[in-house]
Amino acid sequence: MSEVNVTSVSVAELLEKLRSREWLIPKFQREFVWTVQDVIDFTHSILFTRPIGMATIWAQSDNSQLELEPISLSDRNSSGDMVPIRFCETEVNPKKIYAVLDGRQRCTAIAIVFGGFHPKDSRFKHSGRYFLNVAEEDTTKQVVFLKEKEVKQNGFDKDAACIASGLFPLSSNIEKEQMLGQWYRYVQAIKDPAFYSNGQLPEAKELDRRDAILKKAFDGIIKTQLAVYIVPELFSLDEVCEIFETLNITGVKVSTVDLVHSWLYADTAKDARQFLLRDWIDEFGTKDGAIGWASSMDRPELIVQMATACHIALDTKPKPRPTHAGPKKDSEEISSVKAADLLRTPTQHWKNVTDNDTVLAESLKDFQTLVADGNFPWSDCPYPVSANIYVALRYHAYADPTDAHPWGRDDLNAIYKAFFWRNALTNRYDQGPLSQVGADIKELKAWLKKRREFKSSNQWATETTRLLDSYIRTPIPTKDWLIEQLTDEVPQGALGKALRLPLVAKADKDLLDSKRKIGFPLSSSGVEMHHIYPRGWCQINKVGKLAVLLDKDKAGRDWVNSIANLMPLSRESNNLWKNKPPGQVLVEMELRYEQLQDILRSAFIDKECFEYLRKGEKYIKVFWERRAALMADDLIKRMAIVI
Repeated sequence: MSEVNVTSVSVAELLEKLRSREWLIPKFQREFVWTVQDVIDFTHSILFTRPIGMATIWAQSDNSQLELEPISLSDRNSSGDMVPIRFCETEVNPKKIYAVLDGRQRCTAIAIVFGGFHPKDSRFKHSGRYFLNVAEEDTTKQVVFLKEKEVKQNGFDKDAACIASGLFPLSSNIEKEQMLGQWYRYVQAIKDPAFYSNGQLPEAKELDRRDAILKKAFDGIIKTQLAVYIVPELFSLDEVCEIFETLNITGVKVSTVDLVHSWLYADTAKDARQFLLRDWIDEFGTKDGAIGWASSMDRPELIVQMATACHIALDTKPKPRPTHAGPKKDSEEISSVKAADLLRTPTQHWKNVTDNDTVLAESLKDFQTLVADGNFPWSDCPYPVSANIYVALRYHAYADPTDAHPWGRDDLNAIYKAFFWRNALTNRYDQGPLSQVGADIKELKAWLKKRREFKSSNQWATETTRLLDSYIRTPIPTKDWLIEQLTDEVPQGALGKALRLPLVAKADKDLLDSKRKIGFPLSSSGVEMHHIYPRGWCQINKVGKLAVLLDKDKAGRDWVNSIANLMPLSRESNNLWKNKPPGQVLVEMELRYEQLQDILRSAFIDKECFEYLRKGEKYIKVFWERRAALMADDLIKRMAIVI
């Protein structure tokens, strides 16, 4: 098989490839999302001959099923209706075409800046033109964007007015003018008195400075190259996905989600309602339980993986969709949530899943309350892909015949909760979670099917504990080890999220103002964690007798920035608390344990801990130690199977 080739194109060459429709955009891709400032920054890199990243294109065969179109932007017609405008000079594709898999943002920016491509309707942010301002000495301000209305008002659609003001249009005012001709004309015009008011040229020194800026920019446009990965047409779609998983691609990267979107869109082209995956993900993300988990702009692959996980869990299901990766692979069952298997998830299964997405949302909500006693977003979850195991098994119980799952929800909850916490606290998913998820679904499903073999819950719990011990071979973390982690700087990665999760999920009301909601998703700013003994106060007091505790070098651990010293608190309350020891705050606000016990307990502060806070600095260490022990006990209970 041919291998990926690497080449490059100049700005002028890229414009030609876009105008001739040699490079086309898959319809499923996101619209142009760069801001004007993004475009200015990108243009600045071109003019100063700096790296501008790369594009990845895929050679298309004659029978390609990808729906492709030229670079486009939204505009409005004379009736005010939204219409797309396209950057091309023909309606006929050349013999050889390429799909731009990664690089739409760069390609569109170049078409806008150097190709004069922009909406006519002034209400759109890119309705305007870009200029090189040679009168400006600050190099960071030499690329200027002017709205089309301002261009017309000042006559900047004509070279004379532009050059007199030191502005050189980066896209030519002369239709179909070649780029080289455009810039040679500028080099001559900058020293031509005819282009200046009263025929008066700037002073010689100033003119030379402007001329140098112009020539440097011209040199940048000519020399700057966009790196291009060319994927041969012989590659199948799942192989293209594998490339995206291994290449270090910069910019707004296409994902497997976009490719799945494309195939679902094509497969439902003749249906009464075409399936738009990204739109559905956003709609799904508004459902109770899916809030904070489903967004087309924020890790959308989590939800696509969830659908594939459901396919893995089912007994009765549609056959995988062929991806032309060879008859052997096409006949294999879907066994993971990696890119290739996401692409093989059949359209009919997607229809079934989305028709029953309320089941998914309810299961996702129950997952959150099961593992952490409250709601939380994927970003606070250690290994969020592991949620798909629970959702998939719930979907199996819903969609498959009743006799296929001789177990109840309590059985699933007991097994999964223990599995989740052992998995999270042993860093088991640090390597290869996308492959492991499929295997874990099948393993837990097999354990659940054995439920009918046991008469009592205790017997069942004993057997599944044995199975879990054998399956996750890493020993359960001890209480002492957990306390070590909870009383030092918060660990990085999944372990740190796991240790914090019960605090985050159980957060509800603010300690100093119980009327203020701080829990997810009611809090608009999300759950914020603040220091109980404020860092500012600790910094001031890490001398003398407290140095052995507050100075991490002398203490041998970072007590101050540990989870034992963190609690959910609103920003407003933290501002009141800042630089004060907690005992002072509690006394000043006349706060008593009895009136706050529900809030305090959810933050792992019992009455004994509360008294330590009130008593002052002599009890800082015992407070942290006791609170860490309470947290550790809670985590150990979560790792046990209790039915």
